[in-house]
Amino acid sequence: MTRSRPLTIAITGANSGIGLRAAEQLASAGHRVLALCRNPARGRAALETINAHARHPATLVVADLSDPGSIDAAAGRISQEFGHLDVLINNAAIFEQTLRRPTCTAAGHELFWATNHLGPFHLTARLSPLLCAAARPRLINVASKGLLTMPRIRIRFDQLDDPAWYSPTRAYYHAKLAQIMVSHSLALRTAGALDVACIRVPAVQLDADRVAAMPGWLRAPYRVKRRLSASTDRLGDTYARLALRPETWQAHADPSARGRAALRGIYVEENLRPVTAPAFAYDADALDRLWAVSQDASGDLPWAW
Repeated sequence: MTRSRPLTIAITGANSGIGLRAAEQLASAGHRVLALCRNPARGRAALETINAHARHPATLVVADLSDPGSIDAAAGRISQEFGHLDVLINNAAIFEQTLRRPTCTAAGHELFWATNHLGPFHLTARLSPLLCAAARPRLINVASKGLLTMPRIRIRFDQLDDPAWYSPTRAYYHAKLAQIMVSHSLALRTAGALDVACIRVPAVQLDADRVAAMPGWLRAPYRVKRRLSASTDRLGDTYARLALRPETWQAHADPSARGRAALRGIYVEENLRPVTAPAFAYDADALDRLWAVSQDASGDLPWAW
């Protein structure tokens, strides 16, 4: 998992779960890891774990993806301290089943949509000049295998922040569909300048502290689910292999084609084999509309491409 030169790799949600395991593996392989974490105390604890075997000490960057101001501050700090960014892994997400009622951010966006879609979109735009400055920049977004149960899922363009249809599960998968679609859009828009991939993550074994914090009604069914779930170590390895893989997926994005013919190999499963996304993720008009509403919600951000 080594390269001839160390890469600079930013990972959101690097304080726990898959993000932490990927950060450990990449740092121990000699790469410079920027660990983006929402909670400073948990971030510092994670940094001790990451740096225990790191060849280059990892850097903690505080970033709350539900807060545009926090994202701007984090991106500003990274831009001041680093001349380029080889890989950005948009791993952080919220999927809190106890949030039975919708919560809105200060900007007025539903929390899952803000954290799991608008936040990564905003961060990627702000870091795009650093990615553009890298020799072979790569962006990795994260979706969910659970979307297989929703083949007809669509973006609710007229109800993005409407609480009427909310449930934690609906909100989560709605935002994860958007992650696939943004990956497709960027693969087409960057015309070979950015290598884009999106991982279809299966059910994951949660860290012990997260399980302990669950209410009892969630812990019991989780014990059953855990036996069928992938370990965070295994999926951390998936992230790391994808971040360092020498092949490119960008050759599979063809701006002159439309629909599925334009996008092959961007969406991959945990073994890095290409898989098919929900049909809506290939709709060219929907891709353009999602980009437009995301840009509008984020303040019409400039991009490097």
